[in-house]
Amino acid sequence: MTELKEIFNSIKKHWKFIIGFTALILVIAVILQIRARQKYEVNFSLLISEVKTQRTKEFKYDSYYALKAKSKIGDYLMGILQSPEVVAQILKSSKIQNNIAAHKLRTFFHVYKSSDQSIGIVFFLKNPSSASVIGQNVIETANSYLAKAYYPDTNDAQFLVKTTNPLVSLKKPHLGLNSVIVLFVSFILLSLIALFKDYWSSS
Repeated sequence: MTELKEIFNSIKKHWKFIIGFTALILVIAVILQIRARQKYEVNFSLLISEVKTQRTKEFKYDSYYALKAKSKIGDYLMGILQSPEVVAQILKSSKIQNNIAAHKLRTFFHVYKSSDQSIGIVFFLKNPSSASVIGQNVIETANSYLAKAYYPDTNDAQFLVKTTNPLVSLKKPHLGLNSVIVLFVSFILLSLIALFKDYWSSS
């Protein structure tokens, strides 16, 4: 109880320092969030479709195996779209200036498996007008790599990757929540600085 009283007295003693700098940090954080350049979140899906069923009397390529094949194709394409070289080529083909570090290219596309026959893709842009171009280049790249990996014969099942229209939404900062977090963290850190100051001055 005595220690808590000492902490309270120390904070009370330095309240001008703590409140003043907390307010300053909060104002700076709010200004930075407001002035931060807007970015847009782009969501779309790659749909793996069976465009031709297998035609043979010896073995029927039924829906179960077709679904398994689509799942394997999805896993393969997820790896492709996380390759820095592939991402760099897509951005170049989309006429977007690529000044992104190689290790960040690996996570430019946030790729996830939404189902056995579809892949969800999320990425962020400063200019939303580029979303459709990037989406088109992604689909062309996906089909190009699928053609390299799978060579169907005349009677084999054939697959094609299609896409949905990109959904573009403005990504706004959570000003209220971020401000509360900055306020709380700043107050705690400045209070600790005040406590350490009193500790060193008394020792």
